[in-house]
Formats: sequence, structure tokens, C-alpha cells
Amino acid sequence: MSNDNQLTVRRTFNAPRERVWRAFTDPDELAQWFVPEGMEAEVHALDPVPGGEMSVSWASEEHQMDNEGTFEEVVENERIVTVEETPQGVNRVTYEFHDVDEGTEVVLTHELPDAQMVDGASEGWAGILNNLKEVLAEP
Repeated sequence: MSNDNQLTVRRTFNAPRERVWRAFTDPDELAQWFVPEGMEAEVHALDPVPGGEMSVSWASEEHQMDNEGTFEEVVENERIVTVEETPQGVNRVTYEFHDVDEGTEVVLTHELPDAQMVDGASEGWAGILNNLKEVLAEP
């Protein structure tokens, strides 16, 4: 679902909320799934506290993308809000974690600087969240 320059994605993972939270806040785990298909991630900084730094690079043979921002809001096991300044404007991503019968529902809301970026973001998040599903399925 999208609204102009905002994308909202809901995904349910068969894992307890604390386990899903750890995948978002542990640098070693984040590097395993927070990456577009065909690329590798390197986490340079991950300090999940308000004002803390987040820095992740994505690289393939042809491209490198750097994601650098800050944590705007962090409520353990419940909510994370990150903000990234880009040449196009501000990217804000809100992650909400909810207990459901099947495990944990993650509601991701991505506010983009340009409505034309929503389709690409939707495709990117689909792949990234598929990666997360695989990581959470590992013993």
C-alpha cells in the first residue's frame, strides 16, 4: 500500500518479537538480511538509541550504495524510526513490531522524498524482507 511519497509494508514472521528485534539491532544479523538482491552488506555503525548512528554499505561488482542516518526513535521490541538525509531529500523509515498468532508482524512505513521512488522502494523492501524471513528461519 502506498500514499504519494509513502510506502507501507506489513509482513508476518514466524518468530517471537524479541528475536525479530534482535535481527534489526544486531550488526552481524543486520548484515545478513538488510541488503538488496545481488549485493552484500557491510555494517559500519549501528547504535540503536535515539540520536545513534546507522551506517550500512551495499556493494556488488558494479555498484556501491551507502546508507547513513540516525535513529530518531527507539522503543525496545516495539518501534524503530530511522532518518537518512539524501541528495533527493529525507528518507524516514518506521518499523513497528506487533505480536500476532503467527509470530511477529512488522509494519514498515517508508517516507520518501519523491513519490516516483515508491515503486522501486516497494520492490527493494520485498527482497530485503524475504532475506529477513530466511535469516529468522535459521536455527
